Amino acid sequence: MRTSRQDLTRDGDAIPSASHFSNRLWHALGMQLRHPSGTIGSFVGWFMAIVNDAPNKLAIDALGLEPTDRVLELGFGPGRGLRTIAARVPDGRVFGVDQSDQMLRQAASMNRAAMAQGRVGLFKGPFSPLPWIDSTFNKILLVNVAYFLDSDGQDMAEAYRVLKLGGRIVIYVTSRETMTKWPFAGSETHKTYDRKELPGLLEGAGFRASDIDIKDLQLPLGIKGLLATATKSRCHVGAKTA
Repeated sequence: MRTSRQDLTRDGDAIPSASHFSNRLWHALGMQLRHPSGTIGSFVGWFMAIVNDAPNKLAIDALGLEPTDRVLELGFGPGRGLRTIAARVPDGRVFGVDQSDQMLRQAASMNRAAMAQGRVGLFKGPFSPLPWIDSTFNKILLVNVAYFLDSDGQDMAEAYRVLKLGGRIVIYVTSRETMTKWPFAGSETHKTYDRKELPGLLEGAGFRASDIDIKDLQLPLGIKGLLATATKSRCHVGAKTA
């Protein structure tokens, strides 16, 4: 009689199947994308820099940067986006927050000169709470990060809080239509979005529906993305400054 897909040892214990190992590897990759660490995290960081190149360019263009802007990037990864932004705001300042020590090291290496000039500042920690007072930033950027935000909305609420009135936030995500084809992007590690759900992430933080714009993007290799742009047109509840 044949056994199931899992073979048995002489003691009757099941030997994990190839698909079991495959699933564990994909899950491990998903966890690394969520929080890169160790040697593997280093490779994941540089891989992210390549994969995020096209969406980074589109998202940064959508920020509409001005030379004196104060800009915040949440989940800066290896820091290529920070470097691009810093070059476009020569009289402004750029800050980034990431929870990964590995990404902090890579981003610091990539932005060493701007950091030495005091134009780029990196912080390790969660997105909630953020270490700034209300209405600190003109622009906020999140590229391939929204999948990992907390489920109760506090991360986005903090982003809304530190954004100035009239300020702009830009969020890029790969659409659910594409991500469901990627075995590393399971529900255990990634919260995916479609065109109808992405605005809700912003509205839940305080942005008006009328101030939100969603664009469909067609990227190389058949990847479909979503680019959300929102402007803050009303004060954060309880804010001390406008």
